[in-house]
Amino acid sequence: MRRVALLLVALVTIGGPRAVHAASQCPTTNWPDSLVLAGGTPQIAKVGSQYDSFQVALANSNGCPVTAGVAGVPVTFSSPSSGASGTFAGSGSTSVVVGTNATGTAAASLTANHTAGDFVVVASSQYGSVSFALDNTATGVATTIVRTSAATQTAPADGSYRPLQVRVLDATGAPVAGATVTFSLGGSAGGGGGGGAAGAGASFAGGGGQATALTDDTGTATSPGFSGNGTAGAFTAAASTMGVTQPVTFALRNLPGGESSIAVVGRSEQTATVGARFVQALRVRLLDGGGRPVPDTTVTFSLGAGGGGASQGGASATFAGGAAQATTMTNSRGIAVSPRLTAGSVSGSFTATATATGTASEAVFSLRNLAGRPDKIAAGAAATESAPAGTAFPVPLAVTVTDKDGNAVAGAPVRFTAPAHGASGRFAHRRRSVTMRTDANGVAVAPRFIAGKRQGGYAVVATLDGVGRSAAFALSNVT
Repeated sequence: MRRVALLLVALVTIGGPRAVHAASQCPTTNWPDSLVLAGGTPQIAKVGSQYDSFQVALANSNGCPVTAGVAGVPVTFSSPSSGASGTFAGSGSTSVVVGTNATGTAAASLTANHTAGDFVVVASSQYGSVSFALDNTATGVATTIVRTSAATQTAPADGSYRPLQVRVLDATGAPVAGATVTFSLGGSAGGGGGGGAAGAGASFAGGGGQATALTDDTGTATSPGFSGNGTAGAFTAAASTMGVTQPVTFALRNLPGGESSIAVVGRSEQTATVGARFVQALRVRLLDGGGRPVPDTTVTFSLGAGGGGASQGGASATFAGGAAQATTMTNSRGIAVSPRLTAGSVSGSFTATATATGTASEAVFSLRNLAGRPDKIAAGAAATESAPAGTAFPVPLAVTVTDKDGNAVAGAPVRFTAPAHGASGRFAHRRRSVTMRTDANGVAVAPRFIAGKRQGGYAVVATLDGVGRSAAFALSNVT
């Protein structure tokens, strides 16, 4: 008996009796009564890419292993029907039903849609529901490609052109490094870059009409050098990258002997704040077919008429007196300078062109009106919502910041603050206050917000730093 007593003491010391005691409390047949998370939260994935597997498991609240009824229990995984979300493999939609396996687990796979933002996937069964916190991010995903070299070029037939250059950006305006950019001459992948109806075109070294280049750390890709063929006339080049539906184009022209050309002098791209003057006037040079300056020739500058259409999204500018067009004469060096121009009240990009008597080509300027100072802030769809204590509010807190003319302001700091006492909640890492900057659409989205334990209503305030404007979200913690 003494040896048995000593053995029991030793078992207590190493934890053996605890396990024996726990096992003695577990029923032989233990049915599930709850659904628990088994993996896959939180997660971040690039828009259009796949998340790691979401996993749930059947369990019993008594803490004992489930031994019965674990296989074939249907679990419905659901993601939001709009906004940031994704589609499930196997259903191709925002929901899928998966049966638990012999161990009582169920898994699903989701591919992010192309809307950036936080969202929640809910797994539901007859034994309850659990949530997965997810984030579709557009960082590092190409959404825009812009020209960084001249939009138009001319060269003598059989002459060399300057390399084409573009920059690839993501949805936040940050450069995307390592993206493959395809440059195509003559709007065609082959045929040596054959262009217009008259056969004008060009080719890269080696005779091809297409070449690729990778973007560097600044998001910039530069084409190889290329040369025009022996036929005079106009043709185009294009630059494209995967994920961006609209390529950028370049207008090119092989010049015959004697034909004049017009080209931008100095900066072809400028920005100005709405209502303010652009820093530089528009400048072009007119040359004859032999490359000599053409003096005393009329040059017409037109605002918002380049690229075959009017200004995009209402953005525009005017010359003195409110005119959209002005004419000047070339000087002895073949240079013509426009009057000063002033940005309109609408932000956005547009073009200006310069044409001259006696030449079929045109010089193109890329102009952009920038939004003014932040002036207004408005709460988004989550202005009023509720969530059970300890869970995330379903709709992210978001605001839109605009200037006095209603233009979206990018990069504006917005501080989201929850109450310090009473009913409240916390952002990620239990922070009561976070500061986020607006994106290119003027939208600032707060991190996931978790309802506190105390029930009741309260307000989370979004403040536009340095301006004194604010917007409030009426939130409620419920049972």
